[in-house]
Amino acid sequence: MCSHLKNQYIREMLSMMKRMISVAALFIYLMAGTTHAMTYEDESKIANDFISYLDSRGFIIHDIEITSKLQFLVDQLADHIKDPVYSFKIHLVKDRSINAFAIPGGQIFINLGTVLFVQDLNELAGVIGHEMGHCQLRHIPEDMETQKRISMATLLGVLAGTILSAKNPQVGTALIYSSLGGSQNIRLKYSRKHEFEADEFSRNILPLAGFDPSGLSRFLIRLRTYEGTYGVPEYLLTHPYAEQRIASIDRQPGKPKPDDRYWVLYSSTIAYLLPLEEARSRANSLPGMYKKFVLGVVAVRSGLYRESLAYLKGIDLPQAYEWYGIALYHMGKYKSALPYLENYEASARSRLALANILDSQGKPQQAIKVLQPFQKYHPRVAYLLGKLYQETGKHTLSHVAYARYFYYTGHYKSSYYHIREALDSKGKLDASTKDELSFMLKEIKKAEKEASE
Repeated sequence: MCSHLKNQYIREMLSMMKRMISVAALFIYLMAGTTHAMTYEDESKIANDFISYLDSRGFIIHDIEITSKLQFLVDQLADHIKDPVYSFKIHLVKDRSINAFAIPGGQIFINLGTVLFVQDLNELAGVIGHEMGHCQLRHIPEDMETQKRISMATLLGVLAGTILSAKNPQVGTALIYSSLGGSQNIRLKYSRKHEFEADEFSRNILPLAGFDPSGLSRFLIRLRTYEGTYGVPEYLLTHPYAEQRIASIDRQPGKPKPDDRYWVLYSSTIAYLLPLEEARSRANSLPGMYKKFVLGVVAVRSGLYRESLAYLKGIDLPQAYEWYGIALYHMGKYKSALPYLENYEASARSRLALANILDSQGKPQQAIKVLQPFQKYHPRVAYLLGKLYQETGKHTLSHVAYARYFYYTGHYKSSYYHIREALDSKGKLDASTKDELSFMLKEIKKAEKEASE
């Protein structure tokens, strides 16, 4: 590795470790405030704060065309849980490693790498069902009582090792290896018990929801190949090795059975979220129209709009129509793009295009309405809303939108100015927005303090 790339890699690793240390510190802080048996209110507070923190650091993906399909799987499984204790919500994590986890409050996180790794929806549903089992069986609040014995160094090591293993398995393994041992063995055995219980929960609920339970075995068998390459002794791992979990499930894995729902999810994931060259390469393994769809999206992302129309034309998928409209918009063909964007405005991308067209037609109020569902998650949406609110004389809301934009893009001084203007103005803000601005203000002050140290 050349020195330039090596230095860049080191900077990236240090930056990522710093982010994970902040996440770990927050979680320990949240747990420390819970000295009694956790209530559902405690769980909700911890979950909301944790999600807000991850989101503010760019760990969560908000692409609705992908996340809605994951949430549909969750809802499909939840419909068959007797007396569910939570309203389950899933979040897609911007991490290429293969992992999923749950936190208090029925909040489930699945890594981008896991969505890319599974080969049909039965496997994905098995993983999600496992995490729902941890939630429904109340493993998380119960386990958090035992986790109070874990030192800060241990938790930081596990988190840093996990995140770094996605970039360099050997480095990640070393950190995990050095972080766990001796005094943690009792706690790890306790976690293994929970893992097997969650597997059992998933195995029982999958057929009720119309999924093949063998998908979980198949997922674990392939996962074993990855686990086995690192050579970490089983007693040092929080999750038991795949062999034991496969044996406990005791089900023939069979072959993957990808259906249209799977291909839509998989093709959308690689088309929207992966680097252009990798997306093109993966497209070659897809069935006919899904290959064309990915290549069409990649062409739009590359600025090859006319070429994208040739790929996307005739594909009977809502997302293909959406991207067809986006391509027409970028070509300046607003009149032709409008019906596509009005009927298929699922994502922030298509809504931005539609809002710009509406604004050009002298319809800023309609443009605002189109963008509002994405105002908290997308910098460009926040920026355009700031402009539109300003045009329509809604100055307080304009400050809120600009505060979000500058916060998302790391321009903290500008964000601070707009936060103060919004909070000090006479315009009315709902409690949720005030809480959001206060959280941003606190994080900006924290970042400034860290920068000065």
